[in-house]
Parts: sequence; C-alpha cells; structure tokens
Amino acid sequence: MKKKNLLSGLSLVLAVGSVIGCSNKAETGDSGKTAQPAKPPVVKVTLGTRGLPYVEGSPNINEDKFVRKLRELSKTDVKFELIPHQEFNKKLTLLLAAGDLPDLLQINGVNSPEVAPAVNNGAFYELNDLIDKYGPNLKKNISQTTWDSPMVSNNGKIYAIPLENYIRNTQVVYVRNDWLQKLNLKTPKTIDEYVDMLKAFKEKDPNGNGKADEIPFSGRQNFAFSEVFFAAYDAIPGGWKYENNQLIPNFIRPQMKQALELHRKLYQEQLMDNEIFVQQGKDWDAKIKGAARVGMFVHDPGYPDKWRSEVKQGDSNADVINIPAPTGPDGKGGLMIGSPVNMAWSIPKSNKHPEEAIKFLNWFYSDEAQKFLDYGLEGEDYTLDNGKVNYKYPTNPDEINRENMHLMFLRLVGPSYLANESFMKGRKDGDIIANAIQIAKSEGRQDDGVDMPIPPTLQSKPELGKNGLWMETAAKIMTGKEPIDSFDKFVEDWKKRGGDQIIKEATEWYNAKNKK
Repeated sequence: MKKKNLLSGLSLVLAVGSVIGCSNKAETGDSGKTAQPAKPPVVKVTLGTRGLPYVEGSPNINEDKFVRKLRELSKTDVKFELIPHQEFNKKLTLLLAAGDLPDLLQINGVNSPEVAPAVNNGAFYELNDLIDKYGPNLKKNISQTTWDSPMVSNNGKIYAIPLENYIRNTQVVYVRNDWLQKLNLKTPKTIDEYVDMLKAFKEKDPNGNGKADEIPFSGRQNFAFSEVFFAAYDAIPGGWKYENNQLIPNFIRPQMKQALELHRKLYQEQLMDNEIFVQQGKDWDAKIKGAARVGMFVHDPGYPDKWRSEVKQGDSNADVINIPAPTGPDGKGGLMIGSPVNMAWSIPKSNKHPEEAIKFLNWFYSDEAQKFLDYGLEGEDYTLDNGKVNYKYPTNPDEINRENMHLMFLRLVGPSYLANESFMKGRKDGDIIANAIQIAKSEGRQDDGVDMPIPPTLQSKPELGKNGLWMETAAKIMTGKEPIDSFDKFVEDWKKRGGDQIIKEATEWYNAKNKK
C-alpha cells in the first residue's frame, strides 16, 4: 500500500514538473534557455572637458560615480571620450579628418570652420525626421529661434541638437570689492571712472604687501575675456554692425580707433596686464586665484560664487563682486549679446542607430534628469524628507568643482540649473549669482552678425579676421610701435586685400536672413 502511494506521488511530481517545463519553454522559446534582459544601447560620446577641474582630474571618466548614475537613469550605456578644453578645435579638426567618429559629437556649430566642410560632405545625419519621431521633449522645449540658428540648421535642415544659453550675454565684470573698500572707492560707471579705479589699484597697494605687484585688469590672448573697454565704444572686435546698408566688422569701424587709443593708455600705464597678447588661460587663472593679484577681470555670470571661493584661497580677505560694465560715449556698455546656442551635438553617419542618440538627448528634458543634474546623487549630495530635497550645498572649491560635474558637464542639453529658483535661493552666495545674472540681462551690445557662417573670402584669407591683421595692428598701436593713425592705413589695406568682398558676402547673408 505504501509503495503504491509512493508511486502515485512520484507520478504527480513528474506531471507537475512536465507542466512547469513546458511553461518555461513557452516563455523562453524553443531553446528552453532563460530570457536575458535587453542590453541598454551603447552611445559613444566625444566632448570637451570645458576646463572643469573635476573632469580634467578624473583618472577614468567612464568609471566616475556620476557617469555610472547617468547610465542607470538614462538606460543608456554612455561612454565618454574627452578632448582637452584648450585643444578642442584642433583635436576636433583632426578627428573629423580621420573619420573615426563617435555616435554623438560635441561641436561649436554646424557652421564653424572645423565642422562646416564635414556637414557639406554629408558626414552627419539630417535630424528633422529623427527628432519628430524620437525627440518629442527636444522639439517641445527648444525654442524655434534656436532651431533656426545657423549653428544648428542649414536651409531648414537640422544637423545638430543645441544646448541653449540661459543668458545670451555670457560675460560680466568682476572686481575685488575688498580693494574698493580699502581704498574708499565708489563703484565706477563710466570709462573715466574705471580708469581712475585701475590707477588706484596700481598705485595704492590695495593688497597691503608693500609691493607694486597688483595687476589692475587682466585678460587672455587675443583679448579673450577682456573686450569690455572695446564694448564701451560699441566696438567689440569679434562683432558686426549693420549700418549704411552693409554688415561691417567692428574692427574697421571708426569707433575702434577711439577704443584703441584708450587701450594704448591702459597698456602703457600698466593698468592692463602687459602679458595680454600671449597669456593663456592657466596663467590668467593663477594670477587671479592663487596669487590674488588681479583687481578686475571678466567672466561668466553663472558662477561668481565659484570665483569668490577660489580667489579666497589666494587671499582670505578677498571679496569678489560683479558690477555693471563701463559705459561709453553713448551711455551704454556691456559685452556682446551672443548666440542662443551654447554648444551643439551632431550625429555622424557612422552611427548605425542614430535614434538611440536622439532618445538619450531627449531624456535630458525629463524630471528625472533635471533632478539628477541639479542635485546629484541621493545620499551623497542630497537627502529626501517626505519628498522634499535637502541639498548639501558646496562650501569650498573642491566641493564646487565636484558639483560642476553634474551641474554643468553632464548637462548635454536641457534647462540650466540657474532657472531652478528653489535651488538657487538655497545656495550660499546665491545673492551674488542673482546679481550677476541681473547685470548680464540688463546690459550688452547687439551683434548683427550673430551665428553668421564665416564668409567664403574670410575662410580663404583668415589673416583678414580679428586674430590676424587687426590683432597685429592693435598690438603695435598699444605697445607704441606705431601711432594711432596707423589704424586708418590698416582699414584701407584690409579692404584692398579682400575686406570689401567680405563685407559684400556678409551683407548678402544678413539680407537673406532678414529678408531685406
């Protein structure tokens, strides 16, 4: 009897096992193997380091905890390849020439000298249909003005996806407020008042070390981050003005002669850093931060808190603030109001699955993405209290540099953290950030040639650009090697060597763009 029951039980187990086995086969296919979850799509991205210390100091960016979290949240196996900030244009040119391209490539614009030939040769996808199908967030949130930018589109065909500038005036004046206070100086407004301030910085030992080592105003090679006094004359060297039915480069307009006369004075009286014609970013940085010797400089309005914190490392008494730019003869001032496009992303034709790159960028406009990009890693950068984010705002340069990994570097597209009011209100020195942004939005010079592709004649004769003959002439005038009137000869020579044709081509572009 016991044997019969045992056999019956065994038969039942086998029958049940048979049913389960059939069920598993039905679920996994004829092979009977367990189904594996689909692997996330791989998207290889080549991008610049943007000069961010945290990024440039990473031993392996793809193993960074923020990058791992980006993969997890976006459900994309993103792999980064970095281009050093100082070598970005050069390396990008070499990369495009070699043809070994990633799935997603950071560019300055489809009309930039490095990228335009590749676009014309069909190296990148036309993205209109892909965006319509796979990028609803991109289409909805990026403004039509930005889509229409020549940095993004060509004859209505989209070749890049933009990161928009939250503030189009991307440079404001920074001043050592502790020096102003010590010397009992009022905040300057006009060019003359600025010059008086710079003289006081040079002559009255505001750092108190008994040495005449202060640098009143410092900038970089080719007047990078140092065009503020040109702006006072509405003569920013890289800008254009539509006047007398022509689009004219600022560097040949009469106002430039006045601006150069002032710069001659600033240079020869050492109110301007005399290394400006050769100075690289790292040396400029070291003077402002580590040595804390610079009284005035110009930079991005988005993070004066970072500048203040870093300058304090060189001088614990330092207090950096932002003030309005010097006003010129017309009562206006401010740097150039630039493109709506900060940077852009193109998809090379070598990418066999361009839709995955679009889906990846589309994710950046999700609430999930914005929470991660603004606040970082839960448990490390913030905690949740009944759904409320308690963010650990950074308090020193290292923490700020780490924060910039998620605030800036990983934000390939999408809204700026500056637009998150609750985030901005809570951070230390949020008031000086708000002040800098207010200044940036209230001043600035219009560039009538914004986003213009380089005119063909200028492409073939780059010496006629800002960094060619004009820079050479400006240096000779400022250093006293040539008189101020040599500017008139420069303008005449520039026009004869091809400048008139450049103006003609630029004007044709302007008229077509504005349907004149």
